[in-house]
Amino acid sequence: MMKNIEEVRERMEEIYTLFPEGWEEKARELGALERARNIKTAKDLLMLNLAYQTNGKSLGGTSALLKSGGSINLDKNAVYFRIQKSMDWNNWLTQNICRTAGIIFEKPEFLKDRQVIAVDATDEKMNAKGSVLARLHYAVDIYSLKPMETIATSGKTGEKLTNFTKFAKGDIILADRAYGTINSIEHTKSCGAEFIIRLKYNAFTTYDGKGERFDITDAIKDMNEGSSTEFGLNYLHGGKLTPVRICVYRKTSEQAADSKRQIKKSNKKKRRTAPSDIQLFYGNYVIVATSLPFERDKILDLYKQRWQIELLFKRLKSLFDYDDMPARTETTMKAFISGKLLLAAICEALVMKGRFSPKDF
Repeated sequence: MMKNIEEVRERMEEIYTLFPEGWEEKARELGALERARNIKTAKDLLMLNLAYQTNGKSLGGTSALLKSGGSINLDKNAVYFRIQKSMDWNNWLTQNICRTAGIIFEKPEFLKDRQVIAVDATDEKMNAKGSVLARLHYAVDIYSLKPMETIATSGKTGEKLTNFTKFAKGDIILADRAYGTINSIEHTKSCGAEFIIRLKYNAFTTYDGKGERFDITDAIKDMNEGSSTEFGLNYLHGGKLTPVRICVYRKTSEQAADSKRQIKKSNKKKRRTAPSDIQLFYGNYVIVATSLPFERDKILDLYKQRWQIELLFKRLKSLFDYDDMPARTETTMKAFISGKLLLAAICEALVMKGRFSPKDF
């Protein structure tokens, strides 16, 4: 863990090598240095942001840390303002670092100007009994890594798409099994957005075109490894059959074995009983509900790209404590998350180069 501003400076030259040409000029172009009196350069601004996200923690602590280095003299209000102004620049840096490192993909041409948004949540605190006391919900564009929406709630608020209020027409929402409910699907549709949502066993009852119950488990049990299929099914909403497209991928034996290890690890972490046979069976598959008309392979590939973002969030969660989050306003939380994503991207890129241990931060 870096203890003072000089140690931060020593790391900076290595960090600069991750950035694309023109990164300093981009700070001015995106307004990060607008009305900056005591922050004269992009390098100083970057150091301010990294200091805040690591050792500074509070606005006042960051101010004191920077003053100790002798070159940056800002009070806590000025630190707050500069962090807010840095958000777009942080997003740009994160996007470019992750694209160069292969952490995120180039946006496919067929998506045109559509935003593809991954949603997730992380638990902030747990009491002695393992109960979640606070939860942060976030939505992030998977190609720009721009935070689209952040919400802080108590631990009693579950992971559901109805938590998010800013989905827009044409957006494509990617969500994991926790969000695989009829309410989440209907909420997304009511916003004019499209969805690719992974389903767990018995997420909801499905019906064929005649209104007869359709057993997905039975329909997919004989699929070959590495193959895919799809079904045009329905669910009941408001007493009426509502169409939904289901796409299925059967994992390879290696992929399935890894999934089952993760299931067992997750159950142990959450203090659940041993995985059931049906839970392990579903570990062999990726099953998604979607409203999109694209070819099946494109649907499944889009969902796979969500996993790349998840890797970045896992790095973030493993390194940093969300207890450091400032006041829970939407603007403040977005700026906080954009800074955390930048720091996570830097760490991940340096780890991939074999030049850095996460413990250094």
